Amino acid sequence: MADLVMVNNRQTVAADTIENFFTAVSAGAGGKGARISAFTASNDTTSSATYKAYIYDSLGGLVQAVIPQKIVVRDRFDLGPSIVSQIIPAGGSLRVETSRIASISFYVTGKEL
Repeated sequence: MADLVMVNNRQTVAADTIENFFTAVSAGAGGKGARISAFTASNDTTSSATYKAYIYDSLGGLVQAVIPQKIVVRDRFDLGPSIVSQIIPAGGSLRVETSRIASISFYVTGKEL
């Protein structure tokens, strides 16, 4: 299992819109997906913002949030404990949405399975 950066300080480009940040299509030679090892949502803007995070399966149908609405106040971060150690299935994806454009930076690492 090789370490990989799934999301490298990426921000959303639309408010209140679920955006695909990582797809596990090619993760792992056996196509078993990827496991999230670390998750950070940082807000270094001048005001608070909220985010939600989702793990979609390969079909891409609407799912419930793994991290329901979480407020990250200015100059703070959230480690997303409910998503760490979760598996993104092969063909599945990690998706996020925020309440404000370019408000929260996401950095996610994991391992191929």
